[in-house]
Order: sequence, then C-alpha cells, then structure tokens
Amino acid sequence: MADLSALLRPLPRERLHERVIAQLKQLISSAHIEVGQKLPPERTLATHLGVSRVVVREALRSLEQAGFVEIRPGAARGAFVTAALHKPLSNSVRDLVSGGKLTARHFFEARRAVECASLALAAERASAEDIARLRAINRRLLDDLNDNTRLREHNAAFHAAIAEISENPLIKLLVEGLMDLLNTVYPRSRQSGDFIRDTFDRHEGIIAALEQRNVALGQELMARDTAFTAKLRGATDRRQDGDAAGRPTT
Repeated sequence: MADLSALLRPLPRERLHERVIAQLKQLISSAHIEVGQKLPPERTLATHLGVSRVVVREALRSLEQAGFVEIRPGAARGAFVTAALHKPLSNSVRDLVSGGKLTARHFFEARRAVECASLALAAERASAEDIARLRAINRRLLDDLNDNTRLREHNAAFHAAIAEISENPLIKLLVEGLMDLLNTVYPRSRQSGDFIRDTFDRHEGIIAALEQRNVALGQELMARDTAFTAKLRGATDRRQDGDAAGRPTT
C-alpha cells in the first residue's frame, strides 16, 4: 500500500474541495492508490492537504458520486477506493427513468446494441486465458445455485468480463452501467433453479462462440440472452399486476 503522506501536498485556498478531488483522482488514476485501499481518515487527509475536515468530507462525497470511492458505515467505516466509474451514467439514467423519459424498451434496445458490439470485439481479441476466466465466472452461477441473491452479481460479472475482453474502456463502462441499472428497470425477484441453469447454458453457448471466433453466432446468442431480461421484466410486471388485483402470483 502507498504511503499517502509522501504523496499528498498542501493546496491553495481557492476552490479547495475541487482541488482535493483533482488530487485524489490523479492518485487513484495513476494507481498510487489501489482499488480496495482504504483512504486515511478525514482528519489525517485534512492535515496533509492543509484544509478543513468539512472540505475533505465534501470532496469525498463528490468522489463517491463519481464512482471513485465508496463510503462505508459501521465498524469498517471509511472511504475505500472503487472502480465504479459507470456510477454517474447509472445515476443519470435512473433520473431519466423516474422522469418517464426512458422506458424499459429503451433500456433493452440499448443493452442489446452495446452488448452485441462488445461481443464482436471480444470474439476478435479473446485469448485462451480469457475463455478460461469466463468459464470460471459462469460456473459461479451453479456454485451458488442455492444462493439466489447472487444471481445478478454473477450475471453482471460475466457480461462485464466480455466487455473487458473487448479492450474498449468505453464499451466496458457502458456495459457496467447497463448491468447496474437492472435493479432500476425491474426489482429484484427470486428466480428458480431452472432459470439459473438456463442462464448458465446460455452463457456457455456465448463462450463457445467466442472460442470459435464466430461473431455472427455470438451476437445471435447475446441478443437471445439480453432478451431474457425483457421477458423477466414482463413476468415481474404480471406478478405486480396480480398482487395489485389480489390474485395469487407464481
């Protein structure tokens, strides 16, 4: 872990919290501060930077909104470096959804377009190690078959890994943002073991297409996989309609 006392420097007085943000962003982006590392307490940061704790607190909140840090409460409280740079995109889209300017159809169309583009690039660039990593990520679906709460976590990791293989940081950002929005587009619901196995099988087909560098087949399979989210949305809506009408749901 880096010794931040040797890296931080006092700041001029004007627009202090923006300068704190800029300095911490630079240290995170240059890997002097690693993802997962806990930042020093507010008091320590304030002392090294020559600003007040109020300024540091304001800067950390802005960095959290931008996806650079996560501020955790409780016994392990503090600001931890993250790699959630898709967070501003997700927040903006949530505002569009809540304002009625973006529908579920818009979301599904965008996801299909972005993920098929991600698949095409990944098919060109995937190595044997990448294929092995995808299979390891996908196996977690079956490893945690009885822990339904982790389905979305593993599914998101699989799609983000394909975007990473594409070697296009912007596509990766878009895919991570779209996967993060699933809970906004439709609420969490418990899925059956058969649904999780089907998801595993769809992913295995995508992996095989990547291994064969078959872009057309891979895009077809990816389009089918994203379509299942739309079907799940429809099922969720029907369950909610049944609840509202006092009818039993499945």
